[in-house]
Amino acid sequence: MRFGTPFRPAHRATADGGLVLLVRGIGPGGLHRPPPAPPPERGHRRRATVEPQRAAQWLTRGLAGAILLGLAVMIGFLVLASDRHQRTSVPLAPDQPPSLGELFPGDEIRPAGATGAYRVEMRHFDADCRTATTGELGSVLAGHGCREVVRAGLTAPYGGYRVTAGVFALPDAAAATEVQSLVRGLVESNDGGFTTVPAGGGDPATARVGWRTRDNLLLYCVITRPGGELVPGDDPYAERINSELVDTYLGGVVRPAADG
Repeated sequence: MRFGTPFRPAHRATADGGLVLLVRGIGPGGLHRPPPAPPPERGHRRRATVEPQRAAQWLTRGLAGAILLGLAVMIGFLVLASDRHQRTSVPLAPDQPPSLGELFPGDEIRPAGATGAYRVEMRHFDADCRTATTGELGSVLAGHGCREVVRAGLTAPYGGYRVTAGVFALPDAAAATEVQSLVRGLVESNDGGFTTVPAGGGDPATARVGWRTRDNLLLYCVITRPGGELVPGDDPYAERINSELVDTYLGGVVRPAADG
């Protein structure tokens, strides 16, 4: 029903003969109501809702991309660092012996030129150099200021030969050279030598021993046959193992800081 004054008079008689006006909805302001407010523009409301959603999506995608890129860069760096560690030397100051992680990382090592990997069975570190020796060699090392020994028990890729290889850290190159000159006499006379790891991994009396110095370090290896038989001086496997571990591997991993 529309509100307002009828175009034609509408009335009815009252008891006193007067007229009753049938006009409704007339308020204090007159006959006309204020026009209704226009409906909100739907396009603006939708745009205001969609734009924040798009911004959130772009932000989420950007963060996900940044995280993936960061992971890719980190993985690439770790792979490169591991590969570089395997192929380059570790600089050592005279007062800083190599660590187990530097010398024997992972479960195996592969010296350059080796046809297979040497499996690392056990690692050992000690501040008392005598624990890695037998006979008089321990006293000789202690008397020349030996501070630490780092070594590992390995299985060679040739014939199952068992090897103990490691490094003794002496205070300087002069001390290492003096010890090297005494090792041969002690080993040949059975008055001193190197123990194996794990203990009982072979009889040092039947083993083949190789050693050399590198600045303040004495590098060595003890090679035993899997059945405990004597390793002859002309054993081709022993020659190869000594060359690959002492000369190539240990000699390449450790180097004086001055060489850098």
